[in-house]
Amino acid sequence: MPGNQRKSALIMGGSGLVGQSLLKAILLENYYTEVTLVLRRPIDLKCDAQVKIIMIEDFEALDLYVEDLFADHVFCCLGSTMKKAGSKSSFEKSDLVYPLKIATINQMNPNFKNYLIVTSQGANSQSLVYYNQVKGRCEQALLALNLPGLKIFRPSLLLGDRIEKRWGEVFFKFLIQAVSTPLKALGISSFWSIDATIVANAMLQVAMNEKQHTVFYDAKAMVQLSQ
Repeated sequence: MPGNQRKSALIMGGSGLVGQSLLKAILLENYYTEVTLVLRRPIDLKCDAQVKIIMIEDFEALDLYVEDLFADHVFCCLGSTMKKAGSKSSFEKSDLVYPLKIATINQMNPNFKNYLIVTSQGANSQSLVYYNQVKGRCEQALLALNLPGLKIFRPSLLLGDRIEKRWGEVFFKFLIQAVSTPLKALGISSFWSIDATIVANAMLQVAMNEKQHTVFYDAKAMVQLSQ
């Protein structure tokens, strides 16, 4: 660690594909002296002693944990689906309201340097696809905050073993992988899907680079960063 300076990290969404992979990558790198993992429910995770786990069942109560959520680098891996959320209102909370809330909380943190968030390849506030529209609105709201550092990662379909199976994703992953294999054999690159570990490694590499400005990363850029 440069100059033995203490660095802290906050992971929101530690039970998801990217969140779990990110935690593993962070612990292997040994770059942070403090790591805080926020969860809504207990899950089976192998954590180092340096990891502080905060259970917050209702994210409407985030304001009660303000100083616990302070970090130099904030990694937001929150994300849901309409089916899991159950309604548009609940989906917007998990994919727009709460990510924005975490960012505004850290604006009160004098040591806050970078906010790194996973959105979506098709994120667009004007999209006719509701999922992509919400992701795009989240990006626009974060940009308006003028954070010291904002890194937006736009992955394609995420690959990996989820705690909860999303059978629609399972089907599309099978279909995409079936198409991608022959394309790669022909020397044609395909970024229709990306492994969650690649996204996590890219996020960590960007965070450790310490640059404080706004950058968007697509799947191709993430693959290059993680190599």
